[in-house]
Amino acid sequence: MHHPARNLVRVLTAAALAVGALAVAPASAAGASSSCETTGAYGSADWTWLNRSTLIHIKLTSVDTADDARVAGVHLYTLDHQGGSHEWPWRFNKRGAGKSQTWETTLQDKRGIDRVGVEVAAFNDAGYRSLCGSGSVKNPTF
Repeated sequence: MHHPARNLVRVLTAAALAVGALAVAPASAAGASSSCETTGAYGSADWTWLNRSTLIHIKLTSVDTADDARVAGVHLYTLDHQGGSHEWPWRFNKRGAGKSQTWETTLQDKRGIDRVGVEVAAFNDAGYRSLCGSGSVKNPTF
């Protein structure tokens, strides 16, 4: 004898399993990088796009390329899908001429991250002497 309640439980269980399988499907992460160089400083960044709002495995590198008593700095800037921008904190390489320094981090912006770029500068006590900015890289998850 068929019980309608058992059949309904079987259908709902099968549907729940199917939805659960879709929910745990792995996200496709894509890697990217950007860099630029200005007088006295070089900087680069490598990262992995996790989704529309998160970057993981970020590796920022700053190289002091001149013996000029200036400090090399690097940071990321991001653009959201509506064109708003966010400048993330500068990382300063104080190791001296010819030396590099690397930082690893992640970042998230709830507004979304449509594009990412790198800015690099050579700083003195008055601020930066020279600055460059890379072109921005498009988030492939948008």
